[in-house]
Amino acid sequence: MSDFEDDPLHNGGPPRNLRKIQHCAQKFWKECLCKLSMVAELSNIKNHGKSIKHKQIVTAGPIQRAKIKIVAFISEHNIAFLAADHLSGLLQECFPDLEIAKGISIKRTKTTAIIKNVIGSSAKEELFDSLKNSKFSVLTDESTNIGTVKTSCIVVRYFDKNIGKIVSKFWDLHPVFNSLNPCSATAEKLYNLLMESFSTHNIPETNMIGFGSDGCNVMMGSVNSVASRLKNTFPGIFILKYVCHSMNLCASESCKQLPRNCKDFVRSIFSFLKSSSKRLAEFSQFQKFMEVELRRLLHPSQTWWLSLNMVGSRILEQWDALKLYFTDTWINQRLLSTEEIFKSLNDPFIKLYFYFLDWILPKFTRFNQYFQTERVVITDLHEMIISLFQEIVLCFLKREYVTKTKLSAINPKIGQFQLIDRQLYLGAKVMSHIDEPNVIANNICRKNFFERCRLFLPEGFYPSVANDLSSFPLALASIERNRSTNNKYGII
Repeated sequence: MSDFEDDPLHNGGPPRNLRKIQHCAQKFWKECLCKLSMVAELSNIKNHGKSIKHKQIVTAGPIQRAKIKIVAFISEHNIAFLAADHLSGLLQECFPDLEIAKGISIKRTKTTAIIKNVIGSSAKEELFDSLKNSKFSVLTDESTNIGTVKTSCIVVRYFDKNIGKIVSKFWDLHPVFNSLNPCSATAEKLYNLLMESFSTHNIPETNMIGFGSDGCNVMMGSVNSVASRLKNTFPGIFILKYVCHSMNLCASESCKQLPRNCKDFVRSIFSFLKSSSKRLAEFSQFQKFMEVELRRLLHPSQTWWLSLNMVGSRILEQWDALKLYFTDTWINQRLLSTEEIFKSLNDPFIKLYFYFLDWILPKFTRFNQYFQTERVVITDLHEMIISLFQEIVLCFLKREYVTKTKLSAINPKIGQFQLIDRQLYLGAKVMSHIDEPNVIANNICRKNFFERCRLFLPEGFYPSVANDLSSFPLALASIERNRSTNNKYGII
């Protein structure tokens, strides 16, 4: 009996039998999966419940849900769709007593169709509703594959009320140009493609409050770019370059101050060993002899300079084994490539540069790792940059100048505030090897080493930090007030 009928306070209303029929109809409408209309009579409801169509749909419901869950699992864990050709047969053999397992029949074609037309469509509709009713930011970047089709990926970031936190969701992947449309990827075209992706689905453009991208001129230029157009269309929109990309560019520009043969040395070792199983087997014997861990050498990325951190650490770890191996190889083979590697391994200044990189690059890497988290850490950006900046400049600038000068006014290039060579701090390993006899004997190379390390920061990191300090005036004022109250900034 319904709550409506049991309510002693209810007086009047529909007759008792009619109320019962209405209650049964409402309950049936919520539970029935059939999409149909009928007169709200109890006999009609009972007759429909006994019909073949209703029974088939009710029976097929759990099977359909099982199919969707299996396909969602395949998609979530990036399992090859070809595995679906054998999955349904496997389930039927493993669970012969389950009716649901017998009814599951999915192959790669159906798996693809369910992902595109069911899971994808429903997720997209939910995203449409969320973006229509909430503010969001846009993140975009172009593909870097070697194909003939250039695409641009769009990700939206917003506060999801259902789960109570900020989320990032894939929005669109649209072609920039291909063989049929070979026009250039101009700022106007990228801007139009971006805005069309939202207007096509009736997403209010006024809900866009932030935009993030890499720092190329097409995306972030001050005059003719996607960012400049967004500022004109949406005054007050927050524009932010990718922090990790900017930090990589800083490291890339800074590393240009080091000798080129450091980079060539790393690539030469990798190229010599990568394609020969015989050479790798021979090198492993030297690794065992020197009692170092058996590891393969790494190759530095062409576009991600911070990969040199891991590559350099591996080289230093295997230095003695490499030195012994290439000494033997050069004596026996007399190849030009092995001669260059042999000379570099026996050059104390090359090793000093790698010691310096092993000390300085982890600072950039840790900064990048912090901002690659899924948590919201944008509020820590300014403080982290200033902390890193101060940590580095104190290694070669006078402490009094750094602590008493306004942060945005610090200029590492002013000679009178720079430390002399023997006062520079370039890492513990550099300081322990810089006074070795074979290093002191070559005073010109030693002085050149100090000079290159001194230029590492001003040429790469300082311009970006100066731009950041000018972009965050309120945060800078807060930091300056904190320095005057003897907190962690005032005692550095």
